Amino acid sequence: MPTRLLIILPLLATIPACSSARKPPEPDPDLVWRKMLQAQQDFPKHDTDGDGRLSHSEVKQALIRSGSADTSDQKVSKVIAFYDFNKDGKISLRETQSGAVSGPDELIEQLR
Repeated sequence: MPTRLLIILPLLATIPACSSARKPPEPDPDLVWRKMLQAQQDFPKHDTDGDGRLSHSEVKQALIRSGSADTSDQKVSKVIAFYDFNKDGKISLRETQSGAVSGPDELIEQLR
């Protein structure tokens, strides 16, 4: 095997690792704002059990339906923590409205 190939092969193995380690792009606050407003409009659709509050599983399903790239339990918990002003572990429609007042920049910061 030529010497050049022996040098290049280990370097080629590092290329996927380097490209996957890139920092994801920053979320667009305007897009986040639109999604926050859409979440309010779609609240009844996401509240599948009709109790007036979104549980962990309902928030997760809402993220999946919205096409979110990250629907991990950690992200769901962060979303709930952002909106859950009374700390009952669920999100009410009023809490989604209060979260919108806080704004998308604060939500983006919390989700980091």
